[in-house]
Amino acid sequence: MRREHRSDRPTGIDRLGEFDREGMADHCRVGDDDVLLVNWPRPVPEAERIVLRHEPSGEVRGGPLRDDRRSAAVPVAGLAPGTWDVLLGGDRPLLTEDPGFSYDGLLDYAARARERALRVVRRPDGLAVLDVREVSPHAEVEAVHPRDGGIGIVGRLAYAGPRPGGAARLVAVARDGGGRVSCDARLDGTGFDARLDVHEFARREPALWDLWLDVADVHARLATFLDDAPGKRGTLSYPRQIVEGGERGMSVRPYYTLKDELSVACHLLPKDAPSEDGTR
Repeated sequence: MRREHRSDRPTGIDRLGEFDREGMADHCRVGDDDVLLVNWPRPVPEAERIVLRHEPSGEVRGGPLRDDRRSAAVPVAGLAPGTWDVLLGGDRPLLTEDPGFSYDGLLDYAARARERALRVVRRPDGLAVLDVREVSPHAEVEAVHPRDGGIGIVGRLAYAGPRPGGAARLVAVARDGGGRVSCDARLDGTGFDARLDVHEFARREPALWDLWLDVADVHARLATFLDDAPGKRGTLSYPRQIVEGGERGMSVRPYYTLKDELSVACHLLPKDAPSEDGTR
């Protein structure tokens, strides 16, 4: 996860008034029940409500502070996609020290079937906004183990909900030509694990293979979106495995695409390329 960087230079928080600093929330997150929960370390003066304002349309939603004036719980299911300003009393931007999410919280949130995902974003000046975006199921990859003639993958279904009792398959589809390689996947709630045999790729023509998890009515692309670390291509790489077969050798290696989706690259090796033990 990314760490927040703090600077000695004045920020938007420093430039705002004493009321705004007193009204700074120490917790501001959307729970997996789609309720925005805001907590303050002390009672908030003057404000009576949390107001959400949709930047594209101007639509307004909101809810009252609780009687203790130190918390508010605002249902946010069904909000339109886009950015929503979070305001105190309708005119003061809400400040927060909370980054708005945790990795474990994002995984728990994605464990339910959803068509829209809501998340608090803390801007560099400390202002909280609510981001609403449309989502579709994907297979969130948590670990990849390319070794011993296989590619082991561990992850969980995101935004699809559990699929109890459903047979699951990990499917590799050639980007050009439509060839397929597949294996059984073990499913436990939303969690899955599977192991592809690299020899199955080596028996086919060189290709780029996109990976999918098929379970019940869900066809989910393997990707890693929930770790707050976009741009894995060029920064995260996996070792190749070399498969010898007849007069040719094949390099098989998992990799992340520019969209942070997991695929497998298979390339023929030159005849004089070294084998795994360093010989030619």
